[in-house]
Amino acid sequence: MPLFASSARDNGQGQDRSSLLYDNMANNDPPVHTALRKPLNSHFTARAVAPKRRAMRELADSVLDSVAGQESFDLVQDFAFPYSIGVICDTLGVPREDRETFHHWVQTITGDAAPEVLRRDAQRMVGYLRGLIARRRETGTDDILTQLAVSLTESQAVAQAYALLAAGYETSANLIVTGLLVLESDPEQKARVWQDRSLVPTAVEEMLRHQSPFNLSLYRYATESVDVGGVTIPAGSIVFLAFAAANRDDARFEEPDRFTVDKPRREHLAFGGGIHNCIGKHLARLEAEVAFDALVRRCPELSVRTPPQHMEWKASPTFRGLRNLVVAPGPRPSRPGTAEAGGAAR
Repeated sequence: MPLFASSARDNGQGQDRSSLLYDNMANNDPPVHTALRKPLNSHFTARAVAPKRRAMRELADSVLDSVAGQESFDLVQDFAFPYSIGVICDTLGVPREDRETFHHWVQTITGDAAPEVLRRDAQRMVGYLRGLIARRRETGTDDILTQLAVSLTESQAVAQAYALLAAGYETSANLIVTGLLVLESDPEQKARVWQDRSLVPTAVEEMLRHQSPFNLSLYRYATESVDVGGVTIPAGSIVFLAFAAANRDDARFEEPDRFTVDKPRREHLAFGGGIHNCIGKHLARLEAEVAFDALVRRCPELSVRTPPQHMEWKASPTFRGLRNLVVAPGPRPSRPGTAEAGGAAR
């Protein structure tokens, strides 16, 4: 048994697990974790997600088309979220007409809504996902939801689908926004990326470390008393791992607060580590790379217009992101061709 377990059931903790939405691989230990993750592994390898690049690029351009000609737009609501929701829903096979409703439910469940509102939308989400899973069992469509439907029980499939959908767009959208914000704070670094799109992948990797979109781990539970940094954590204690703090650890990284677009520190914990490392890490990297490549191509004079004192951060201990960020795109260029970062189509 690990020193820090993912499942409260391993040590009798009383965390409210009444909603099956949370009974997913992130909140379980082996052998349950292994069984839940296995059907998904092959769908999220670097090789498996690479062919999605073109569809992502088309989606990013389509979202930017919707704000073309405007003097300014909200990077959060008008680009980052529509794009990120589109990517993960396309990946899993969620119908386009359902995405706005889905987005509303997830924002309620992961936000600071009143308990009765949270329970209501959680129940609606469960019902919706049950319907999707049931249809996949009938039709046998070749996608991830079908793999979940045929490999797991209904409750397991619903919980896994929710975890992928919710975590798969909130963190990606936040990274796009805070990534631009950190570039804006250093005009020299921003200019380098805007002048040389081949730097986008390394800039994104450094954003993951410097702007960790996931501040804290999920609940972990001490299965026995353990000393960490001279402090005794009693058995049964609830523990959070501070990924964002670890990614700025000066014992691990030289000048950890410095952001450098061409020298990413790859030993970060933006995607966690061990058996619970983020299964969607390759998808998330590609998604962010395509988003920034689109912003550079389509908005050559992009600049932030929201003053720092008016920036409202989300009231979440887990997700790090802004509620809104007004940007000015500059003159609208004609829609570019298919060349990607680095100057060649891939």
